[in-house]
Amino acid sequence: MDYDKILLELGEFGRWQQRNAILLWIPAIASGMNILIASFAVMEPGEYRCKNACDVGKEFQFDDFNSSLMFPSMDPGNAAEYDEEKSDYCNYYASTLENGKCIFDNTTILSCARDAEFTYAKFEMDSTVAKTNNLVCASSWWIPMVDTMMMVGLLLGSFIFGVMSDKIGRRHTLVIAVLCCSIGNLIGVGMPNHWSYTIPRILGSAGGEGAFVLAFTMSLEYSGVREKVPCLPWVTWSTLLANMIGTPFAIGETIPVFFAMGLKSWKTFQAAVSATMLLACLVWFVLPESPRWLIANGRQDEAKKMIEKAAAMNKVKLSPDVFTSDEDPDAEKVDKFPVYGLMDLFRPSQLRITIALFICWPVVTLLYYGLSLSADKIHMTDNLYLSYILVSLIEIPAYIFLPMIIDVWGRKPLFVFTQLIPGVCCIVAAFLKAGTPLFAVLALSAKMGAAAAFNVTFMYTAQLYPTSIRNSAVGSCSTIARFGGMMAPWVGKYLPDTGLLPDAVPLCLFGGFGVLGGLCALMLPDTLGFPLPNTFEDIEEIKKNSKPMWQCGVTKKDEKTTSP
Repeated sequence: MDYDKILLELGEFGRWQQRNAILLWIPAIASGMNILIASFAVMEPGEYRCKNACDVGKEFQFDDFNSSLMFPSMDPGNAAEYDEEKSDYCNYYASTLENGKCIFDNTTILSCARDAEFTYAKFEMDSTVAKTNNLVCASSWWIPMVDTMMMVGLLLGSFIFGVMSDKIGRRHTLVIAVLCCSIGNLIGVGMPNHWSYTIPRILGSAGGEGAFVLAFTMSLEYSGVREKVPCLPWVTWSTLLANMIGTPFAIGETIPVFFAMGLKSWKTFQAAVSATMLLACLVWFVLPESPRWLIANGRQDEAKKMIEKAAAMNKVKLSPDVFTSDEDPDAEKVDKFPVYGLMDLFRPSQLRITIALFICWPVVTLLYYGLSLSADKIHMTDNLYLSYILVSLIEIPAYIFLPMIIDVWGRKPLFVFTQLIPGVCCIVAAFLKAGTPLFAVLALSAKMGAAAAFNVTFMYTAQLYPTSIRNSAVGSCSTIARFGGMMAPWVGKYLPDTGLLPDAVPLCLFGGFGVLGGLCALMLPDTLGFPLPNTFEDIEEIKKNSKPMWQCGVTKKDEKTTSP
């Protein structure tokens, strides 16, 4: 049974495929919700102080004393420590209580101990993991650690659920992934302290990654690769679907923001978001299994029944012999391709491509998650909620615009500029005042470019390796990419809090890595107009005949040269 042959009669994107594509938006939304859930549940308070000698009672408040008297960084008379732009709440003046009045000694500066008592000024949440467990000053490193555990979960999820989906099917694996995402975050609500909170965060993030990967895979497996979009005749449905599945993910990222506007206790907030994720499991009851998976695993009868139902929904009549393969089972297979191993990624002829991709993947991941997770630290706007909404929704224009040009301009120029432009935007923004319109435009442009680069990365990498090691190559690059993701919270969240480096450093680091990734992408050949390579000789052919970077499309000569 040949599903691509069946699609010629069934239609590549009829009502059946359209319904399934819409249903797959639901788990993709749930996956997006997982990304920013900890940004509010673990949010660090903006203003705080530890107990000083004048706080004799059990209850003490942040504003009991004038901040300019308490903190050297807020004392205009202390030229060495005063910083109007960035307040340091971990270092404070020594104080004594004399006749009921607090006297501060501006010649003696003390630091908050790790086990000190803290009080907090009012901020966006009434309670968070950071506030409850005093994750400030010497313990502030736990906040980026939570996001690092999320990256560990993403790494495990892409591998575990990928293998599982090949074994037990796409549909069952999808619902298991959604359950892990929801239940993992629900378990986090019951954790007694900050370090135990990080453990179920791994489970929830693994499930979130699995849900998105399955939604992406299934949306492509229902349709084909030939049929064009009617209003965009140079764009195939498969290209459009591969890019547009990022749209519900971006929408999902914004949903926790709206929950946080009304639910100010982190436990109530996280429980509500997690329960909402659980609703995505309902698609299991109406979503069919991937017909390609059924056929590949010998379940021909199930595939036939499903395709007949699909034909009825698409209002087409299938010919009697559509389920019969044209292939002669006794014919000798002529298309036998070399079998390569993982070490062939590093063979001399391929080494330049592999090194470039091993740099570009972490760069793209660093930019994407760094800008997403640090929206509160880089002060994109003065409104925290608006900053998170904008940094999420700005991805959608990239997903809409990208399929319109990727088969016209090519992979290489897009891959170069979707890293270079975010890099330059971050470097310029680093030297502007945070919260200004120009700063917001540059930061959002950087995030949009990083989102576009993420989509190009998967497609481009798959086209630069032979068939027998294609999945291994993409998997290896994805694994390396997570190291960039693990760096993201430390660069975007931890460095701004240390006060040891200028405020411009985090954005300069994002920008510098972006420029590095863009320059490394120049080392890659453009695969536009070439079939997927089956051998390393095919890749050498791509290197020799790839189009110039500034040329749009491929010429007739190129098409003749690159035809399979």
